[in-house]
Amino acid sequence: MTAPALTAPALQAVGSPQGIGYRLFSRFRIGTRLAAMMVLAALVSALLAASGIQGLAAANQSLHAVYEDRMKPVRTLGQISQLMLANQHQLQMALAQTTSLAARPSLHPDLAARAARSIENNVGAIDQLWAAYTASVKEASESALGAEFAQRRDQYLREAVLPALEALRQLDYPSTERLATRARALYDSASPHIQALIDLQFEQAHAAYQTGVQRHDQTRNLAVGALLASMGLLGFLGLMLIRSIVQPLRQVSGVFRRIANGQLDTPIVVQGKDEISELLSDLQGMQQRLSDNETAIHRLAYFDPLTHLPNRQLLRERMQLALADSRQDSLHRAVLLLDLDHFKNVNDTLGHEVGDQYLVEIAQRLRQTVQAPHAVARIGGDEFVVLAQTLTSDATAALAQAQALAHDILTAVARPCTLAGQPYYGSASIGICLFHNHNTSIQDLLRRADAAMYQAKSAGRNGHCLFDPSMQAELETRRALESALRGAIEAGQLTLHYQVQVGATGLAVGAEVLLRWDHPVYGSVSPARFIPIAEASGLILPIGAWVLEQACAQLRAWEADPRTRHLDLAVNVSARQFRHPGFVDQVCQALARAGARPARLVLELTESLVLDDLADTVTKMQALQQHGVRFALDDFGTGYSSLAQLKRLPLHHLKIDRSFVQDIVCDPSDAAIVQTVIGMAQNLGLHVIAEGVETLAQHQALLHLECLVFQGYYFGKPLPIGPFGQWLEQPADATAPTEFPPPYPTLPAIPPESVTQETP
Repeated sequence: MTAPALTAPALQAVGSPQGIGYRLFSRFRIGTRLAAMMVLAALVSALLAASGIQGLAAANQSLHAVYEDRMKPVRTLGQISQLMLANQHQLQMALAQTTSLAARPSLHPDLAARAARSIENNVGAIDQLWAAYTASVKEASESALGAEFAQRRDQYLREAVLPALEALRQLDYPSTERLATRARALYDSASPHIQALIDLQFEQAHAAYQTGVQRHDQTRNLAVGALLASMGLLGFLGLMLIRSIVQPLRQVSGVFRRIANGQLDTPIVVQGKDEISELLSDLQGMQQRLSDNETAIHRLAYFDPLTHLPNRQLLRERMQLALADSRQDSLHRAVLLLDLDHFKNVNDTLGHEVGDQYLVEIAQRLRQTVQAPHAVARIGGDEFVVLAQTLTSDATAALAQAQALAHDILTAVARPCTLAGQPYYGSASIGICLFHNHNTSIQDLLRRADAAMYQAKSAGRNGHCLFDPSMQAELETRRALESALRGAIEAGQLTLHYQVQVGATGLAVGAEVLLRWDHPVYGSVSPARFIPIAEASGLILPIGAWVLEQACAQLRAWEADPRTRHLDLAVNVSARQFRHPGFVDQVCQALARAGARPARLVLELTESLVLDDLADTVTKMQALQQHGVRFALDDFGTGYSSLAQLKRLPLHHLKIDRSFVQDIVCDPSDAAIVQTVIGMAQNLGLHVIAEGVETLAQHQALLHLECLVFQGYYFGKPLPIGPFGQWLEQPADATAPTEFPPPYPTLPAIPPESVTQETP
């Protein structure tokens, strides 16, 4: 629905914004306005800075005057006073040490000479300091005080200090004592005059400091006043500039909101020459392009770009509407999930482009076969979903209608299709799930149809299967197992069992580690049951890491015992675990943390894993081989690996699958296959391990074919590490079991709430 267009006043507001700021600045471009404001701010800042610098220079000049003109003379006069006082001290020290000659005291020669030299040096220093002081320009009051002190100083030197020097040189004690008294008296009379000079210097220094403070205060007041004035001016101009920009932009934002709401026919009036006018002009062009692309955007959101069928999002919306409609009537509806058989072979052999052509052809056939009110969608890869609407209210008749539709679809898919210039006969597997009265959810419908589809594949493909309650129970049990498996490691429910690998002499040469799960509700769960769940859910990554850590720790424990340090330990690696980018680092870190020897760790890979991405497989195997880790190819002979592929792999062991060992005694074909595998392995320098050896006859037949390593119940069943260690201590001829353990029990149908309580 299109919103009404802008009214005339609104258009006028967008094209011609009103206001003082706009009228003042509208003739200039926004960049010019901002540049002018920046220049003005820079000028104000420069004026404030110049004023501050000038004031600081004046204050600095005053402080310099305090230091240079006043404080230096103070220090000079202080030093003169200290030197005069030092002379008194030298005379007293000379008089303190005397010698007696004919009862007449005499000065000590060394002390007297030392005192004379010190007093003579002090007199020279006093003359230099006084000369430096008198050289500077002085005021009248200071000059008068200086002249008075100069007379006192001359009298001090003439009447006391110079005669005292002569008496010291003559070691005349009485004269020295008399002159020392005279020197003290003259110093005391001169001291007030030099102190008056010092006080005068301090007064003048204080006056200069006050002048500097006044200049600083004047500079501060001027700067603050100028700053406030400039702030007011700049604030006013900035406000006007903001209004000149914000007001028209606010009007423009109204146009943007209308476009965002889908009103792509909103008229836009462009007036003026500034950037906002240019924005409005560009907005006109964008609005036109959005209108042109609206249909394309809708198709990208709701339709598959390859087949142009509805995608998963549109399918979910239609399924939600169908579920809502089912509340209003008693009609049945159905979901048919179709998966093409062996589509991967088409991509692998003919290429992905040809695979895409095949998908487009199948989509066209489905579009022709599935007519309204039914709908078809592609939900990804080679999977399609048909939503069958308004079937009959009778369940049996509705099922017949859904099966008839499935038959028509299978017939359409089965018609030959030309791919890469040659006819291709394809097929599909379909899962059917009926629903009515809104008795389920979209997720459950797709999950049930998926389970039925896999049941159809298991039944031989090129067919359809109806979802029934037994499949629902299987799905619920599978979900409960997955939920319980998430906390199995933390709960200590996972354990490792070890099955011995025996050499031709009957002695153990290694073992294969096997994962076991004992759940408090489900009991002992078969690996064939929980390993696929772990693979599909991604739990195989933490579980596989835990198995590696435990296996490496066990290898380290075996190395401490001379009886077990020669044993190899084989660990099965899942495809998802091996394909993880950090798998190589994970193995190396597990070995390093445990301190185990990499040469004793054997990683077992399946043929399907190896061939899935041969280049990546070889790269990772070579990286681990450089660290000493060895590899075994598990279940050899059941896949499709060629000799050319096999020789590229850095393998150490080939494991013959138990299916060939089982009938090796009675089936010449199996014996021939085993003999061929052993011969090929010997030519490639590989060791051979036969799995599933359960009888003496099988063992002897394999020995005859020169197989040297065996694994199976004939030698020992998988055991926990404690019983396994006890088994290793038995004599070689006492290790064959007399009976086999029972198979894994059938899992009970446990209510989901029971498992929820057990799961962290």
